[in-house]
Amino acid sequence: MRKRYIVSIIILIAFLAGLISVLLNRFYTLDYIYKLIIKREFAVNPRVEINPEREYLIRLWHHPFYRTIKEVDEREFFQELKKDIEAVYPNIRLFTGEVDFAAGEEKLREAIREGNPPDIYFNTGTQVFIEEDLQIAVSPYLDKQERESYYTVDWQSFGFRDRLWGWPVLVCRQYWIGGKDILGGEYRNLPFLEQLFYLKEDSLLLNYYDESLLKQLLALVGLEKFKMEKGELDPDSHKALEEVFLFLHGLREKGVLYKDTKALPDIFLKKLLEDKSVLIGPVNPYLSHFITERLGDEVEFIYLDNLVKTYELYIFRQKDYKGDDHSRAVMEAARIFSRKTAGILAEELGLAKAFLDGEGERPEVKELPVIHPEYKDYWEEVVWPAWLEFWEQNLSPAEVMNRF
Repeated sequence: MRKRYIVSIIILIAFLAGLISVLLNRFYTLDYIYKLIIKREFAVNPRVEINPEREYLIRLWHHPFYRTIKEVDEREFFQELKKDIEAVYPNIRLFTGEVDFAAGEEKLREAIREGNPPDIYFNTGTQVFIEEDLQIAVSPYLDKQERESYYTVDWQSFGFRDRLWGWPVLVCRQYWIGGKDILGGEYRNLPFLEQLFYLKEDSLLLNYYDESLLKQLLALVGLEKFKMEKGELDPDSHKALEEVFLFLHGLREKGVLYKDTKALPDIFLKKLLEDKSVLIGPVNPYLSHFITERLGDEVEFIYLDNLVKTYELYIFRQKDYKGDDHSRAVMEAARIFSRKTAGILAEELGLAKAFLDGEGERPEVKELPVIHPEYKDYWEEVVWPAWLEFWEQNLSPAEVMNRF
């Protein structure tokens, strides 16, 4: 009798615990409860809904993205975005401001220091993942089905504490540009890096001042995440860097790399325009447009296997936090930008949408590594100077690896 009584109590406790869990999950996420109660730090509850009686004023800063391609400003695009948002949420008003390429990121950082950044920051250039404490993660706002539609994100690698810090909008396949048939057809089935050893002497020009080149090469040798352990490179990051320098040294020894690296900034593009038998990289959408406008069918894109870069919307919070419902309104604006209006932008910039409509097959892609803020100082103060010294001082792989 007593055992039956104990069993009944256990069942009742389990039932109540399950009921409480279901009710809590309806109004709060586990991630929110963990951060708020366990870690006792700032947390945003993504379950909060938009208040239909409240007007939400959302500020979006962007870099110019049409001008170098269409020779018009972005006004028409953002008018379309505002219409798309207001059609679903009449109480959300979007205000946009432009920041230039040269000083845009510093202006953003200054606004953050002052406690008054924009709600959304959009840049079709460098990735700007600044600091977890200053940004709002977007992953808690995506349901399971929606997650799978953002095909560049490897959700299988996400643990409980991992978060997606930018809302995917556009996808840029990574490629370099070269003269027509610069890589013979018989080599096209080889992995991209192996193809480069079949180039002619002095025919490969790499803009090593562009940080995306190093990230491309690290991804191509198999690095998924740049990480550190106890102030030093973790084994995978160390191995990937070593492989990159050994690979480049091999190209240098074979004579494929353009020898006069100090002249590269001046002749980088000029060499392709005048001498079609060269391959240059890396190439962004604007440089690609410039080249193809002038050379058309005389050049071709050499794709870097299945490597891609995703342009994202970054969400920030103000010092005087405006509330979880305001954050929800910002996320809804980001969702509409990504799922609907971004299609216009993708088509005109020659990119792809980050959101897959319908039940299309998920492409197999590999994302460029993003440097986490906690590793950024090491990247900028150790890795990047060593990378430049490898080129400018003609260091051997062993010499440059001694920097780490």
